Amino acid sequence: MIKLVMKKRVMYSLVILFFILTFPLIFAENVTVDSEDANTKVQAAYTCLNDKIDNQGCSDLSSEERIFSLLAVKECKSQVLDDAKNDKCWPESSCKIKTTAQAILALSKSGTNTDEADNWLLSQNMTPPDVVWYLQIESNEATNCTIKYGSTNKQISIGEDRKIDSNAGSCLTKDESGYWYRVSTNCYEQDFEISCDENFLTSLLYKKKTSSTIYVSEQTNSASSEGTTTEKVNSLCFEEADKCSYEGSLWAALVLKYKGYDVSAYLPYLISMAEDNDEYLPESFLYLLTGYEDYRTDLLLRQKTKYWDESGDKFYDTAIALYPFSSEEPTEKSTAMEWLLEDGVQDKDGCWKGNLRNTAFLLYSVWPKSTTIETDTDVDCETSGYFCMSAVNCEGNILNDYSCAGVLKCCDKEKSLETCVNQGGSVCTSSQNCVSGTIGEASGLSIGEKCCLGGTCEDPVTESECESRSGICRSFDCSTGEELSAYSCDYGQNCCVKSTKSETSYWWIWVLLILIVLIALAILYKDKVKIYWFRIKSNFRKSGGSSTQTKPSTGFPPRFPPEQRMMQRRILPPNMNQNRPMQRPVTQNRPNPKSQEELNDVLKKLKEMGR
Repeated sequence: MIKLVMKKRVMYSLVILFFILTFPLIFAENVTVDSEDANTKVQAAYTCLNDKIDNQGCSDLSSEERIFSLLAVKECKSQVLDDAKNDKCWPESSCKIKTTAQAILALSKSGTNTDEADNWLLSQNMTPPDVVWYLQIESNEATNCTIKYGSTNKQISIGEDRKIDSNAGSCLTKDESGYWYRVSTNCYEQDFEISCDENFLTSLLYKKKTSSTIYVSEQTNSASSEGTTTEKVNSLCFEEADKCSYEGSLWAALVLKYKGYDVSAYLPYLISMAEDNDEYLPESFLYLLTGYEDYRTDLLLRQKTKYWDESGDKFYDTAIALYPFSSEEPTEKSTAMEWLLEDGVQDKDGCWKGNLRNTAFLLYSVWPKSTTIETDTDVDCETSGYFCMSAVNCEGNILNDYSCAGVLKCCDKEKSLETCVNQGGSVCTSSQNCVSGTIGEASGLSIGEKCCLGGTCEDPVTESECESRSGICRSFDCSTGEELSAYSCDYGQNCCVKSTKSETSYWWIWVLLILIVLIALAILYKDKVKIYWFRIKSNFRKSGGSSTQTKPSTGFPPRFPPEQRMMQRRILPPNMNQNRPMQRPVTQNRPNPKSQEELNDVLKKLKEMGR
């Protein structure tokens, strides 16, 4: 029986071990996706999207679903137009900045004129109250300056330490640091004319009211002695419900920039308030709007292993994050694309979690079809030998007759790259790894070198055979729970790996053996066991009284039934009654012969039990 139990335990252990070893292999086959399979899965996603649109009907889709369906597969255009309020804003029920900007983009890509909607969007602006502005005047030497604005004409002095000596009217108040003037919010529309008697430069600075981070505006003006510069604060955001809408401002600025409008007045608000709005992935929009490599690096570093997830919707966030990289192929993009096409991540029918909007946005952002770009008469930019990039990065001419994916523009000159050092990165050799950073494009790199942005270049850690096998090299004996392995270590150390010996306790086997022995003894000596058991139940009395009889109270003789009293008298020796005083005779009924015979049998059994 013991052998049978042990065999079963060994068999169960082998079965469990088999599943543990093969379980990762079952799912490993779906981790990577080859190019042919990827094309099939992307096509399945397009098929699923079209099927959902056909089954639900454009009229029953939400405003966002219609807009992204138009962007991805050119469906629902008439329904998007019908959803506008006076052809100006979307949705018709309540005009929203974000939705209007997205609708303008979708309709523009399909060849529809959106001038009225553009003008409405541009009119929805206000001054952001949380952005503080400063005027800076610098000179390498001490200088005297004149500041004019409106009817104010103020003389100020700047020392060799570059500190200013006094305020300059009601619009310009000396900051606590003494280096800048804080500009009053009532004077943002004023033109400040500055003239100094030494060479000087002026610029505008800004920051979020509650932050210590200072940003310098893109434009810096300089002049020689007695020359003049002019500065004017231009600070705007897109307004919704009497306050700035950050997400709406991101989309509106991006779309209007794509349409060719100047959106520089909105950038200070978007840049300074980005740290409070991580859930919208502002780096994606700011990289497209400014072309700054810092935003590109920060965006890629926010990838969570395979995807982006800041708002709680990783599919929508991943589409946002990959939107600027229509013409770029960073490693993070390839990783995300493989993840999106994994079984279990992509639905069997091709969509993603059955969400029409996310499926359309992912296809438009990551796998756009050429038929979704501009009008049917446009020619693809890159296949024509030109370059798709953000308009801000185009140093040549923008070719409007050629189309690019997303909000990129076709440029006749390739994007110029800065050196890795100028981008704030480190140049890694071919044998080094970029740790905690991302690989960026840079000029001046030799063959095998790479530009590490946001991280450090480190030599790969060489592992011994033992360490590569999850072992530990020890100078002395292995620790408890480890065993010596044949894998090699450096410097003559011993390789210790986790012990594979079973440490199962067998106490339960000993308990089982003891129980079996006790049961066998009980069977062999069952008669004696019965006697002992009877004695235990009768409290080891030799009388045949009931084991449930209660013990008499102190001072009172026990009371017995008449038959037991008779038995007690009959077994007393004759001499026991010689000296006893006379007692009152007790009248007893004489038992019949049959009762006497039964009584004798009982007495005989009691005597045998007492032996």
